Amino acid sequence: MLGVWVLAVILGAVYLFERGPFGDTAAAEEFTSGAEQAEGEPGSAAADTANKPRASAPLTLAAGGDVIGDRKVGDFIDSEGGQAALSGVAPLLGRADVAYVNLESPASDQGSPDPDKDVVFRGRPQLVTGLQAAGVDLVSLANNHALDWGEAALADTIARLSAAGIGPAGAGEDLAAARKPAVMQVNGDRAALLAYSLILPAGFAAGQERAGINPGRPDQQRLLEDIRAASLEYEWVIVSIHWGAEYQSAANADQRALAHRMVEAGADVILGHHPHVIQGLEIYRNALIAYSLGDFVFDHRSRETGEAFVLEATLREDRPPSLQITPVYLSDSHGIPAVVEGEAAERILSRLARLSSPFGLALERRGDLLTYEP
Repeated sequence: MLGVWVLAVILGAVYLFERGPFGDTAAAEEFTSGAEQAEGEPGSAAADTANKPRASAPLTLAAGGDVIGDRKVGDFIDSEGGQAALSGVAPLLGRADVAYVNLESPASDQGSPDPDKDVVFRGRPQLVTGLQAAGVDLVSLANNHALDWGEAALADTIARLSAAGIGPAGAGEDLAAARKPAVMQVNGDRAALLAYSLILPAGFAAGQERAGINPGRPDQQRLLEDIRAASLEYEWVIVSIHWGAEYQSAANADQRALAHRMVEAGADVILGHHPHVIQGLEIYRNALIAYSLGDFVFDHRSRETGEAFVLEATLREDRPPSLQITPVYLSDSHGIPAVVEGEAAERILSRLARLSSPFGLALERRGDLLTYEP
């Protein structure tokens, strides 16, 4: 096993990536106490904007939600190949400086299933080829399925992603590795992805000498301090967070409070997922918050879980981001994403606009797109 982790680390270095839900009451209480302690204290996680490096150019970001390579998606990959899984959205992802998804399953042929979990995923290794072909640059592995097939599958997934030039964040051979951001050079600047999960199956949290995912609880202060440290080192800080209650159309008050804290600590973008449905967008202190991007490459059982979007944002210093939202529907047969128009687009766009309205974000309809210009 040590050899696989060494390979993953070496490949990450070669490709210049420095890997380097709030759904329950206990998590909410842990956050509340941590936030109260942090506020106003010396050395708290509030961002030191005076020392933050300045970006030399705008950054374009494209983001999608949860991606698996198992079940019906796996059957599709077996039949059509890995590249076909994201071919319908590849033009949108590929034109951005940074393209992101949450990789909700290992992509490996190794390991053994967790006997204590009812639902386990192991995606086809060819999924990595599909992510690469679609132009995906950064992925989060901090979620409740990354260790479904054990440490061997996780290590193999990280090695495969790194070999494909895709930066994984939020998981690793130990907690130190899981905490490190994936970093890429963009337009002379650096974009860093930090990834956390507040959904923590037993044994999934990485430890000092244990492989796993980056836990976003119970130590909320550590999360905020990591974001602050990244904001003082990198021009752009993107935070991925796996959180919330499944199939709920709105984030709760504790999630919103944590999102604001993360922005105050220095996050430029927060990308949420886990509910399997889309939730609203918010702009807070010039930062973009997507409370849930929904599913992206994922088989499903309802119209609502099949409705998704590609979120494109242009980030600029000291200004709110410009946004463009393209509606996507995941095929009923296999959960494969494709851009939609007409009535199907209307359903998704009107829904997202309605969910974003309580946050004060007025999205403008332009044909089969939603946009926002500050």
